[in-house]
Amino acid sequence: MSLHAVLRSWICAAILACGSLPGHSQDSSDWGLDFSGTLDFGAAGYFQSPAHPHQKHHPANVSFRPSLYFEHAEGGAFTLTPSFRWDTDGKEAIDVDIREGYYLTYGYLGDTEWELRVGIDQVFWGTAESDNPVNIVNQTDLAADPAGDEKLGQPMIHGTLAGAWGTLNLIALPLHRPRTYPGAEGRLRTDLPVSDKGGDIFYVDTKHDRHLGLAARYSNSISVLDFGISAFRGTSREPVLLPGNLEPEVCRNGNPRLPMKQSPEPYRHCYPQIEQIGLDLQLTLGDFIGKAEMISRSGFGVKGYRKGQDTSGYRAFVVGGEYTLYGIFESGADLTFFAEWSQDERRAYATTPWQNDLFLATRYALNDVGDTSFTAAMVDDADYPTRSLTLLFERRLNNSLSLEVEAYTFLQKPTPLDQATWHVRDDAYLSAVMSYGF
Repeated sequence: MSLHAVLRSWICAAILACGSLPGHSQDSSDWGLDFSGTLDFGAAGYFQSPAHPHQKHHPANVSFRPSLYFEHAEGGAFTLTPSFRWDTDGKEAIDVDIREGYYLTYGYLGDTEWELRVGIDQVFWGTAESDNPVNIVNQTDLAADPAGDEKLGQPMIHGTLAGAWGTLNLIALPLHRPRTYPGAEGRLRTDLPVSDKGGDIFYVDTKHDRHLGLAARYSNSISVLDFGISAFRGTSREPVLLPGNLEPEVCRNGNPRLPMKQSPEPYRHCYPQIEQIGLDLQLTLGDFIGKAEMISRSGFGVKGYRKGQDTSGYRAFVVGGEYTLYGIFESGADLTFFAEWSQDERRAYATTPWQNDLFLATRYALNDVGDTSFTAAMVDDADYPTRSLTLLFERRLNNSLSLEVEAYTFLQKPTPLDQATWHVRDDAYLSAVMSYGF
């Protein structure tokens, strides 16, 4: 069964559940309907010639994300949010995904409230501004956002219990979704493109993408401290990228041994089984909010690659905070300062850009009718000379239209030793997104 067929079956099951649960009449008058969505037009201009062949100077994209919400008069609701995206990065088809498609029901067990979601959903864990290592439930959609903030919809059964004792989330994940990457003509991609063909996606587990993953998180508040303790066991969301000339057995051995020489063919995916324990903290002290995230992960790594280093088990963290000056300059505007430090103990062997970095940012929010804000953020690498700057302007033009303009550049370009960012060394850009909401 194809991935799209599996997703369709989940949605059909959720729709049928809406009419089959006890006490829920199928009379259409019992259901309320709300329809909303966004239509985005985006374009970017890159200031330098690309580092890799065929990459474009002026990519553009269009995305459409409608949302249907059905609510039953006696309780229970169904949400459906598909996503359609077309861009000029060399992929021929429109990217289609279901960000949300789940049935929700709820009730009480004494003083404890329970909630159950069945279908496709989005789950976010984390507190930090720059990076969220504890956020592991949904797959990253790098094709839609190379920064990694966009996530694919994840089939799941998600139960929640909440009471005075705290909140417990229990999640079963029956289907793994491969990570998406920019096409061969896209910018901000890896040194070689990553294949999205089913024959180039491999799994260590014999059940392939059908291995049942499990996730849980307990959260609570103690005075000024909010905390969450999370656990995940299942198929890694991040793949080991295999040179295109390697056979699938390299992945199925359980911990790949890769050669030093790379193939010019596109990368293939290899997904191992991992376990992760996470902790996220938020401390609120007046105008200051302290934040931290820490993880310990096992099972993800490569043996025999990069001088024989074994990175199958490692720890990572991000710690910092934000401080806000309210009503600055005797106006209604706020000025917020951010500072965070991220570190991955794999350091030079880390597979993310956050191996040892300092994030500094400031956001000036006018708090006007258009929610106008200006943000400047710098990331300074403590291990390498790499230093980048991002400038962001956001404003709602009217009740339906909003504008986002972003500029990204390197104040100090990465060197070849900085393998996490070397491949985007020539990808400074200016982009704009016009969004229409309805």
